[in-house]
Amino acid sequence: MKRYAVIALALCAVSASLVLAQSKPATTDDAALKADRALAAAYAKGDKATVNKLLDADFTWIDTDGIMWERPDVFRADLKPLVPMTADTKITEHGYADNKVVWIQDNVGNKFAAHTWVKRPDGYRLLQTNEIATRPPDDVPNYRAPYDIPCVNPCKEVPYKPISASEKAALFAWQDQEGGPGMHDAHMGDNVIVISSTTTTPRPSPTATGPTPVPARKPGTFTSGAAPALWVRTWDFGDAVVAIMLQPTYGGKAYWSSRVYGNHNGFWKMEESYHTTVQASPRMTAIPPTVQQSSNQ
Repeated sequence: MKRYAVIALALCAVSASLVLAQSKPATTDDAALKADRALAAAYAKGDKATVNKLLDADFTWIDTDGIMWERPDVFRADLKPLVPMTADTKITEHGYADNKVVWIQDNVGNKFAAHTWVKRPDGYRLLQTNEIATRPPDDVPNYRAPYDIPCVNPCKEVPYKPISASEKAALFAWQDQEGGPGMHDAHMGDNVIVISSTTTTPRPSPTATGPTPVPARKPGTFTSGAAPALWVRTWDFGDAVVAIMLQPTYGGKAYWSSRVYGNHNGFWKMEESYHTTVQASPRMTAIPPTVQQSSNQ
């Protein structure tokens, strides 16, 4: 099931060195990895028929410039994978919801590609690709507002209406992760991989199981809420939810976030997260909270 919401936005083949990281409790499905290899081979041979067969009807592709391509335009633009399948390619594979969702990362050097495969009646189909070529941060530091910016969106509201139980649980978990005191690491998955356009972040070690201490605020500093969500779309696979969001950062550029959320005995966690900067985005600023209005007012 897919859900999406939009609000106005003013933004202008396989190697001997194969690495598999198994997630718990599910083990991964070789069929998904075979599909990923077959797709890579099809692109290398220019076999558009096989590519067309393996892409899901809802397929989207986020490239290194932060442009999201929908399925018809992927073919019109003749896009090619960022990460080649060579002897140096490292592959990480995580399965969720009894392998209804299999997340595969291809990596060579500073090039990363996340492939989210989902099980359909006719086999695995590629639902989402997110590609990142990490680069040094630009020379312009993010602007820091000289006042506190409360976390309204996403902590209290987002432009998205969850319907299924899994969608509601995943959204609640993300809001708790972003706004609950000390809850950020508690909602990080056991094997979580976080990649952004400027950093690669390992998972917390050890993974937190509850609230962690919140650092004391330094005198003369101001706080900023989590990056709000301006566009959200999710797919429900029972104990796993795949999500894409468009998020600005206060004082920085907007980015696409592509994530997988998983159910851990009723406690939902963020299992994977790719943050791809929209390179053409302007830097976002904020107005003082006293003049802001939420969609609930």
